[in-house]
Amino acid sequence: MELNDKEIELKLCETYFSILSKTSTYNITLDELCAASKISYKKAEKIIPTNFNENFFFLKLFISKVDNEVLDELKNEIKDDDVSTVYDKILEGITLRFEKFLKNKTAIQLLSHDLDKRINIFFKLLKENYSFMINLLKLVEENHNCFFQNIKSVTLNFVFIKGLEKFLEDEAQNVDTTIRFIDKYLTEIEDFGFLIGFLKKES
Repeated sequence: MELNDKEIELKLCETYFSILSKTSTYNITLDELCAASKISYKKAEKIIPTNFNENFFFLKLFISKVDNEVLDELKNEIKDDDVSTVYDKILEGITLRFEKFLKNKTAIQLLSHDLDKRINIFFKLLKENYSFMINLLKLVEENHNCFFQNIKSVTLNFVFIKGLEKFLEDEAQNVDTTIRFIDKYLTEIEDFGFLIGFLKKES
């Protein structure tokens, strides 16, 4: 069965992270990706932007795929959930996101192994993180106040980035330490009053 353009992108993305994790090689050519993924170079050339930055291009593609999966899974999880609070659902969404990051944790660590690269990646992915947080809030909140959601999404983005730093420093192949850190951080923000009434744990 012939792959469509999106499927080819994702196949190349999966291959890129697999090669990076195994070899720690950053400069992987499109020729190498096509050979390893058994994708026609002619087809890939039409889909992949000219002079693309493979590090950022495939990381962005991976995160976009993860975010769509997380939001779909969370939507199914909470559709009949009348018990969990908004806070619980937000934490669950962030937990699911980190759990999916685990698959390519080694590669993400390699891409951000020094401070300059880490800062560069964080800034380039701010838009993706902001979009995920906005969509997460729309999914779990009944009151869709755009002004408050923008404030909350910026705050959650900041907390997520702090959590990502913890995630990348932690050598464990689970997200327990990261999620405890995020839970504590969100609670402290709430206690200081920056998100009063926004992410209350109680129903």
